[in-house]
Amino acid sequence: MTLRTLRTLIVISLPVLMGIGPCTGGPRWLERTPGGVLAGEVVSGEVTDFSFVADTGLCKLETRPAFPHSIVVNCFNDGETLYVGCMSCEGKVWSKYVASDPRARILIDDKIYAVTMNRVTDRADMQIPWVSRWQKSRGNSDAPPIPEGYWLYRLSSRQ
Repeated sequence: MTLRTLRTLIVISLPVLMGIGPCTGGPRWLERTPGGVLAGEVVSGEVTDFSFVADTGLCKLETRPAFPHSIVVNCFNDGETLYVGCMSCEGKVWSKYVASDPRARILIDDKIYAVTMNRVTDRADMQIPWVSRWQKSRGNSDAPPIPEGYWLYRLSSRQ
């Protein structure tokens, strides 16, 4: 094999190995790589009704206002209230940021909302949003018990 043939094979196969190409959605490792400042239309003023989130599913969350760290999260509403759920959340970088500063911004349908994140720790208070989330994503089937390690955040609008 000549050096030129080897170079050609590397150039052709490198994008495929990295997960970049016409048959991929990008490298899998980029899905876990945090972003920075969210881009979109900033909504000013307080939002009291987040019922429009019903069909969104995934949102982008920006934590740590001083040096923004953004990630994709599962967001949903229960009536007018907005929630973010997190499986195996203990030890995740973004949850540590929220614990030290609950101010965040969330991107929903190309609009950015300033929010305060409050962790719901009482399992009884988590039950209704958990069932609502389950039924929206899985149909009207019975929701299983809330898994250990599942964290729930209630988001409230801020200016």
